[in-house]
Amino acid sequence: MLFASTMTVMSGAIIAPALPGISRHFPDQPQVLIQLILTIPALMITLFSPLMGYLADRFGRKKLLLMMLFIYGFAGVAGFFIDRVDLLLSSRAFMGIAVAGILSISTTLVGDYFDGHERVRFLGLQSSCMALGGVVFINLGGILSDWSWRGPFLLYLTGVLLLPYALAVLQEPKNTGITSSGISDAPVTVDYWRTGLAYFIAMISMMMFYMFPAQLPFLLSQSGEISGLLIGIALSMAALTASIVAFGYGYYKPFLSVMTIYILGFLLAAAGFLVVGLTTSYAMAIVGAAISGLGLGAFMPNTTTWLMRITPQRVRGRVFGGFTSTFFFGQFVSPVVVAPALIWLDSLRNVYTAMAILCCLLAAALLILSNTYLRADSQL
Repeated sequence: MLFASTMTVMSGAIIAPALPGISRHFPDQPQVLIQLILTIPALMITLFSPLMGYLADRFGRKKLLLMMLFIYGFAGVAGFFIDRVDLLLSSRAFMGIAVAGILSISTTLVGDYFDGHERVRFLGLQSSCMALGGVVFINLGGILSDWSWRGPFLLYLTGVLLLPYALAVLQEPKNTGITSSGISDAPVTVDYWRTGLAYFIAMISMMMFYMFPAQLPFLLSQSGEISGLLIGIALSMAALTASIVAFGYGYYKPFLSVMTIYILGFLLAAAGFLVVGLTTSYAMAIVGAAISGLGLGAFMPNTTTWLMRITPQRVRGRVFGGFTSTFFFGQFVSPVVVAPALIWLDSLRNVYTAMAILCCLLAAALLILSNTYLRADSQL
């Protein structure tokens, strides 16, 4: 389950260092289209995650997860052989559908297999492994992109390699809503207001986090030609610090509420964006990315913990399908939002500075909500 979770981050992180090389290989294509090669899986995740959650609740988790691992591996590695942008985008779209199933089901299984503090600890471990996988695979992608822009696509074969192990060790959980008609017909209540807010926070945090793999390679390249390895190192710093914060989630969560973690996270993210926006130094850009990673790293385990507590088990697959959808919608729209902002603000550095201001505004809004409408969640 932990390794499957890392594969969702791999869907984009692996090829991030290769973006400048892909852009040079297709010089007649606009930069935003090249960036969509990175983020088109996120659009498919957004569209198909609710369906995957429904199918997981209706027909069970294990079979669907195995099917998605198979599609992930073959659709991902297809990019190594393709030499047309439209076909490359198509293969990335199929891989995104697979990621929708992998992340929705693996997160749902955490709720099925674990309870209480053990669940909180495992959610932190899951998010940590996702972020740490980003560190490892971004750097592997950077090394392979120095050989060829096609090289990073070979890493997607891990989906096929994981398949027999998943078949052997995973078991279908009991009481998922398909065990008896009595349980399936029992009414359930979903708190749409709090669930919707959790979705929004997940979306905006992913949009911010993905400014590093989608935009930082181009920002660093403005200072001159830079190797894929150095780009990979810079990108991996946000993922590394995010993995550390996520890994420790189970240790500091008992002392901090869900709302407090969100507020502190946005403030740290703001500090990191501000550093990146104001510096022209490669080293300081790494520092800024690391600081933002410290802030954004707790957002996924924090949101999943919150949703686990307010969601009935029988509809957990559907709720986490929606969570996966909005989470990765933020990834998809990140370059789409930045493109007009870049025209308006004139430079990427100004965009990062503007993002710092937005983080501060969101922190202030959550502080107000935590003392009014979300007072109960301030104790969770």
